[in-house]
Amino acid sequence: MGTGCGINGILAARGGTDVVALDINPEAVRAARDDARRNGVDNRFEVRLSDVFDAVDPTADGPFDVMVFDPPFRWFLPRALLEMATADPGYRALTRFMREARLHLSDRGRLLVFFGSSGDLGYLQRLVAAEGFETEVLSHKARVDAGWQVEYITYRLRPRKA
Repeated sequence: MGTGCGINGILAARGGTDVVALDINPEAVRAARDDARRNGVDNRFEVRLSDVFDAVDPTADGPFDVMVFDPPFRWFLPRALLEMATADPGYRALTRFMREARLHLSDRGRLLVFFGSSGDLGYLQRLVAAEGFETEVLSHKARVDAGWQVEYITYRLRPRKA
């Protein structure tokens, strides 16, 4: 979800996994297809133009064991096509993804979600809790970017057991 240039899906496909990669940005879709071909995984790597799950057929495509999401973590309207990778007005795509993810997960399914502290980290954490996911931090990196301390976090999320 939000495949961008396709790097996460390409790494999965190189390991033998079949990948469905989605992005709302047509330029990202083109780049991911080109990168998959250049890396010799285009036979395992299908890229679709999609607003969140719109291009996913739960019967034909799922359920998924792993979904990777690198959401835009700024909440404003993108001013240009390139900014679609970092801007999500009102966190519409992030919210929709979290609310619908369970519908597309297998029984053992999990989510990997990347997020940065330049976005509303508290909103993500409240959304994850409200949707009933257990959270584990897999990676936490901090760096100074343009004079600001920014944290980048990788979460593994699993549906909470009933």
